[in-house]
Amino acid sequence: MAKQTPFTSIILLICALVYIFSYFGAFQPIAQAISIRPIGVLTQTHEWWRLIGPVFLHFSMLHIVFNLLWWWVLGTQLERMFGTTSLVIMFLISGVASNVAQLLISGPNFGGLSGVVYALFGFVWWIGWLRPQWGIGLPRNLVLFLLAWLALGYADVLWVNMANEAHLFGLISGCLMALASHQIAGIKKN
Repeated sequence: MAKQTPFTSIILLICALVYIFSYFGAFQPIAQAISIRPIGVLTQTHEWWRLIGPVFLHFSMLHIVFNLLWWWVLGTQLERMFGTTSLVIMFLISGVASNVAQLLISGPNFGGLSGVVYALFGFVWWIGWLRPQWGIGLPRNLVLFLLAWLALGYADVLWVNMANEAHLFGLISGCLMALASHQIAGIKKN
């Protein structure tokens, strides 16, 4: 399976290794190396990897299992259908968009792959709606569940802190990438 989905596998492995090393006492040096910094600091230090770095940090077993499960389910589907390069582009765009949104609205103390996961969710959801002939999509109940989870995060009734802006801007970026793919496919057809 890894041969067909190398990027999905690599990101899963990196997240798992970062979590394992963090669990066994290396959280501070890892977080210091990859956490996002204010934009003004980044323009001075040129540490641009920090725009994507928070996607590799997870704070609990439930957090990483939930994110990696959805990354694997959606990432493998998209990487097989659209190719590795397309998934890398989706990962980078949605990772940076969701991390910067979370930074600007709530500050630098956050992490997780869920902004990217919400982007993949948004992409598959909208492509299923815009291009049903491509044969991908999500069941209506799953869409409702993930949208309800997003709303519950904003309602602040859950037992965990959530990176709500990362989730929202991940979802928006995924929907916009689906719309762009739909438009590009229409242009290529004509």
